[in-house]
This record gives sequence, structure tokens and C-alpha cells, in this order.
Amino acid sequence: MRADGGFSYALAPPRAGALKDFRVAVWAEDPHCPIDADVRRAMDDAVAALRAAGAHVVEQPATIPVDMAVSHNIFQSLVFGAFAVDRSTLSPASAAALGLRAVRHPRGEAANALGATLQSHRAWLFADAARHEMRDRWAGFFNEFDVLLLPVTPTPAPLHHNKDHDRLGRTIDVDGVSRSYWDQLKWNALANIAGTPATTMPITTTATGLPIGIQAMGPAGGDRTTVEFAALLTEVLGGFRVPPL
Repeated sequence: MRADGGFSYALAPPRAGALKDFRVAVWAEDPHCPIDADVRRAMDDAVAALRAAGAHVVEQPATIPVDMAVSHNIFQSLVFGAFAVDRSTLSPASAAALGLRAVRHPRGEAANALGATLQSHRAWLFADAARHEMRDRWAGFFNEFDVLLLPVTPTPAPLHHNKDHDRLGRTIDVDGVSRSYWDQLKWNALANIAGTPATTMPITTTATGLPIGIQAMGPAGGDRTTVEFAALLTEVLGGFRVPPL
């Protein structure tokens, strides 16, 4: 793809063409964002299929280059800083709910979100520098592995919330434990802030028929690697099945 007269861009070819030739890291557990039993089962099914296919699989490798909590804090600083450019979608009711939560919980998510929308350019530059430093560490990690298998979210699709204005007050249920609704971003934000591709694939369903997907994160510019890996793994596991209506 030609962007202009001075540069041209081309994605690298897939690193492998068969599951047995992939070097796969698996990150399925983190105390900062626990996953429920359904998602855990999907991860286990995928790992079992990969091992059966002969892939080189390492679960919870010690070389994972970031701390999820630190990575997510930087993600929040950057994304809420971007939201501050246009506050037109923040209604008076939403602003009041956000401010009240920030006052009540000065170390909570609402306070972090509010602080990020009001941060100085200097603070944003520090967050941006931290993002680029993390990208360098991820580049080193993907010299060792071709893909990193991750949950997409800690649960399948949650029940509909009833907090249209109190956005930071929403919660989800993770095996009987109430967690922040915004935990739904923590696993998928890892690739977002790293500037790397991640391909989501269907794996299985819950007992009630809800689909469960997982994601394969790859090196920067390795979009064709994650897509190829996802296609191969999905084929082994039966592919996408349209749920009954």
C-alpha cells in the first residue's frame, strides 16, 4: 500500500503456515483482571488443541514484558485524555455522576478518568513516552514468540446495565464476584496500547449459547501472522457456529 511518494508499506508474511510451527505464549491469569470459568474453559480448549497440533506452547511465561495494572493505567491516561478533546457526549447527569464518584473514591476509576481528562500536556507526554517504552519491550517479547493467546474480556457478554449516566458505576459478575464493568477493556487494551495487531476468534459457547472468543496478539506489523493463526486454530476447533435464534 503506497501512502505517499516517499514511503511504502507492506505487512510481513505470516510467520508460520501450520499450527505446529507456531511459538505460542499463553497469558490467561492475572489478579488485576480475573476471568470467569467460561472464558477459562475456552482458553483451556484452545491450549489443548494447540498442544495436540504440535505447537510450541508456553503458559504464563516469565518474559511477559508488562504489568497489566501499569499498562492499563497508561492506557486510561491516553484514552481519557483523547476523550477530553470533545466533551459534547458528556451530559450534565453523566458529569455529575462522574464527579460524585471521584470525590467519594479519590483513588478509584472515576477519579483516574476525571484526572486524565484534565491532565497537563506534560503529563500526557510522560504517558506517551511510557507507551513507546512498552512497545519496545513487546517487540523483544515477539522475538521469542510468534503470538500471545489472551482472553478478550473476563466474561462472555454481560447482562445489560441500567446505569446510562453513571458510567463508572457499572459492574459485571465474574463467578459471583462483582467487578468493575471497565474490566471488559483490560485484556484487549494490552494490544491497543502496544500498537500491535490482535485477532479475535470464536472458540466455544456458554451453556446458554453465548459465544466465547479469545484473541491472538502478535508483533507490530504482524497482522497476517495473527490472522493466519486465528484461521488455523478456529478450523481445528470447528469454526464459527451461528447460535440458534
